[in-house]
Amino acid sequence: MQIQKIKATNFKTYLNLDLDLQVEEECPIILIGGNNGGGKTTLFEAIYGALYGLNIKNKQQFEELLNNGAFGKVEPKIELELVFTGQVLHQTQKYVLRRSYILNPAGKPVESVYLNMNGSVFSYGTATPANQRAIPEQQVKKIIKANLPQELSQYFLFDAMQSSKLLEDNVFAQIIRDNFQNVLGFNKYVQLKKSSEKLLQERSMQRLKAEKEVQEYNKLCEEKQKLEEELGHNETSQDLIFKYLTSMKQTYDKAKQGAEDQEHIRLQVQQLSGTILETEKKATDYVEQLKDFIETIEINVFLPKLSASLSPVIDAILKKKEELRRALEQRYTAEEVEDITKKVIAYLKEFSLITENVEPMNVSNHILASQKDFVAKDDYAFLEDNDLEALKGLKKLNAVNNFIQLDNQRKSLDEDIKELPNLKIQRDSLQSTLTQGSTNIIKEYEEKKRELENLKKDVERINSEIAKIDTKIKSYDVQIQQEPDVKYDTLMKLVPFFEEVANSLLTSKKALIESQMKEQLNKLLLSYQGHIERVELSDRLDNFTIKMYHTAGNEISLSQLNAASKQIFIQVLLKVLRNLGDYNPPVMIDTVMGVLDESSRDVLMEEYFPELAEQTILLCTTSEIRKDSDYKKLEPFISKTYTLHRNVEEQNTSVEEGYFGIPLYK
Repeated sequence: MQIQKIKATNFKTYLNLDLDLQVEEECPIILIGGNNGGGKTTLFEAIYGALYGLNIKNKQQFEELLNNGAFGKVEPKIELELVFTGQVLHQTQKYVLRRSYILNPAGKPVESVYLNMNGSVFSYGTATPANQRAIPEQQVKKIIKANLPQELSQYFLFDAMQSSKLLEDNVFAQIIRDNFQNVLGFNKYVQLKKSSEKLLQERSMQRLKAEKEVQEYNKLCEEKQKLEEELGHNETSQDLIFKYLTSMKQTYDKAKQGAEDQEHIRLQVQQLSGTILETEKKATDYVEQLKDFIETIEINVFLPKLSASLSPVIDAILKKKEELRRALEQRYTAEEVEDITKKVIAYLKEFSLITENVEPMNVSNHILASQKDFVAKDDYAFLEDNDLEALKGLKKLNAVNNFIQLDNQRKSLDEDIKELPNLKIQRDSLQSTLTQGSTNIIKEYEEKKRELENLKKDVERINSEIAKIDTKIKSYDVQIQQEPDVKYDTLMKLVPFFEEVANSLLTSKKALIESQMKEQLNKLLLSYQGHIERVELSDRLDNFTIKMYHTAGNEISLSQLNAASKQIFIQVLLKVLRNLGDYNPPVMIDTVMGVLDESSRDVLMEEYFPELAEQTILLCTTSEIRKDSDYKKLEPFISKTYTLHRNVEEQNTSVEEGYFGIPLYK
């Protein structure tokens, strides 16, 4: 996948962005500079939003994303367009993906999606009926997933400043395992193993005939499930405490030094309180929107569905009624028939064309009787005019099904709510510091550290108990296995099969990963440059580890690396996984130098960025890529350079070619 162009209209700081991002084969880098607040991160968000959508939940969020300089001047509409290429069945396809957002008359955000794949067009929107929306939406998601699935985007579109945090003690193992399972495609086999294991337990329970054995087996399964839930709660608690310790580290250090800043703490309390209130308001808004959805589901969903299914019947009734109406309009009244008949008979008698005994009344009655035969029978005579108007109104109903939008909103809200306990703990701790001084924050911080250590120790106990229960469960499995059962026998084979498939895939790529990481780290990790003997991955995914060894034979502790070395290590890992994974996306890095020292900066520009990917987009300031030194090292590998300029008065960002006044010579 390669990005060719990004367009953004009325999106945050961009009033009208149209940026060419195509690269030459020998020059894979796009360098985009800008001062802090100039729009670098917004450009990053525009590309991400064009790929996966902005997920705008309400009018307030829409107006926050709308360019401030656009108010009252242009149509209030946000539009993101991404032009990119990708390989499908070894053939290059060109895609134009456009997402537009407006507010409907009710003030609710409406999304429209358009994708052109080499002339094949797929389009849908929020207001598109579900039966018409399903197929094009599925096709668009399939195309995006084939190029860069959203769950993998964090590994290729990232902020370098945040990458070193992945090596923190209780985050690293999970992040590395997720990297391997997702990027290298092992995750589906791990999930299949768990599903097979669940089915095996259910089948085993079915086969146990003795009630006592069923109860004992069921009890063991329940105990195992409770322990697994306890393990999950433990991991959640560790994560909350770790986030607390990370966010409060600076405040704790200052408190230990006796240099606490009351005003700074007060500001932190305000920010945390604001975030908490915002999340609680989002929850309240979601409840109101859900209530509105439920109250209007009959009008907005059920009745339009009913209308669509009854449409042929309603059309037939209305057509029949219209035909009868026209036929009735062509009939003459009795008075009109009688008057015309008298005149015609008088004329015929005057010229002796008929006999004198012909009676006009007899002729009139005959004509009126003929008219009755001419008009067909009305099978819908029971329908009155107001009934017909109701049927016409039913046909005009359009489905407005906001379920998908509400479901996405719920998922996002779930993530925000997960953070609430940690945010409240931070806020309460800081508030107590304001009233009670630094002693309280020191005490609470150190208690949390001890609590984290106890939780880590408790993991060993839980895993030990799970292992014992597994042994007992397997003893029942052995007993049950004596009775022939094809389905059970198959499930018994599937559980280790899927686990073995995942581990076999890891083994097949293990040597390549270890070799490439060793080569890259010996070049880029300056604190151990040329002295890394080997990188060692574990053989199995269920207890995955990655270790690094010095030429002297000792293990190099990853947790003891400094911040710059941690950033280098994790970026090397991401590069290797990208090279060996199933996808070939561009790499986009914000805050490219993060916390790197002088020497690490040099080696990154000379050895890392030029070979990172077929397309690498770097977003930086002049303090990160310096004009007089760093830029010259990167210039031979650059296809295009741009500088973002923020116009405070007009409230928008403009783009000019060149890097802070330095034109690119090619």
